[in-house]
Amino acid sequence: MKQSKIYMRPWLEIHHRTKKTDTDEWYMGLANELLPLVMTFPLYEGNPDVAEDQRRLALTCALYLEDCVADAGNWREFIHWHKRSYGRYLPFYSLTEDYLPDEINREDIAFLLWTLSSKSSDSCPFNDVENPLDETLLELADVLYERLDAAFESAPISDELASNWMMDRRLMEKEREPLPEIVPGAALPTDVEHFLEAGKGEPLMFFDSYDALKFFFVHSLKWEDDEETLLPELAEFDNFVVYGNPKGVLVAPDVAKYFAAGNNPLYDAATTEEEAYEMFCEGGLCPFDLLKYGMEHNLLPEAQFPFENGKALLHDNWDFVARWFLREFYEGD
Repeated sequence: MKQSKIYMRPWLEIHHRTKKTDTDEWYMGLANELLPLVMTFPLYEGNPDVAEDQRRLALTCALYLEDCVADAGNWREFIHWHKRSYGRYLPFYSLTEDYLPDEINREDIAFLLWTLSSKSSDSCPFNDVENPLDETLLELADVLYERLDAAFESAPISDELASNWMMDRRLMEKEREPLPEIVPGAALPTDVEHFLEAGKGEPLMFFDSYDALKFFFVHSLKWEDDEETLLPELAEFDNFVVYGNPKGVLVAPDVAKYFAAGNNPLYDAATTEEEAYEMFCEGGLCPFDLLKYGMEHNLLPEAQFPFENGKALLHDNWDFVARWFLREFYEGD
């Protein structure tokens, strides 16, 4: 087994400081007490960085308790932001009256386990999404909760809490913008006018190949028949969605098979069930305005996570999921 102790340096790095405070040793001691508990569960089996993931989980639980004891910090910011934004303190979990936002909760720890196993960061591209209701995950959450609950009353209050360890405040502050709507009589870009004329008013059109897309550009949008102006970077793709709205004409490759629009001959329900969730998780796969349009107009009914209850978990939490995974692509330009 690799390193089985957590040292002070990563704790200080998460807090963005170099000097220890009076409470740091206590929370580091707690993290090292939690580490053997974490190591007894096969939650990260098969992961080449399993030892690092286990240490990160123990540290995260200590960060969580530190915030809860202080009744402040990034964890408190997160749950209250989620409550304001989505009407409940956490995604995924059915919370009862036993959930106390000013104390520690089993569901909190289960969610923290999910965030660590469903990573989202600039340095860690999307790999997959874990089941937040996975049995092993919930069992480990119970074990960690019992230990943190026992420590809650004796834990010291920290004056220097870590920031943005749970979720970046800038990402929480991003507002979901309303979809751009075409208002009768309003001036539109020329491309959009041509698009709506060709599509008989439909906001989405679908093309199975780059050749078909080029033909549309030239003969419907009236673009110049010049390879350099016909988005040649799209030549290696197929299954295009083109979305016309007041902002302009948006082109998305490789996602047409997921949209259950009446005018889409490329729609494939079976493929959608298997793959469409990736649009919510992989930055750049689907422009966010198009994803929003699909969800707000019920064009992605078969999109689901690849595990039990995956459809309900995705559809009930899709905006949070997109925000968590897409990051700068969430309401990006």
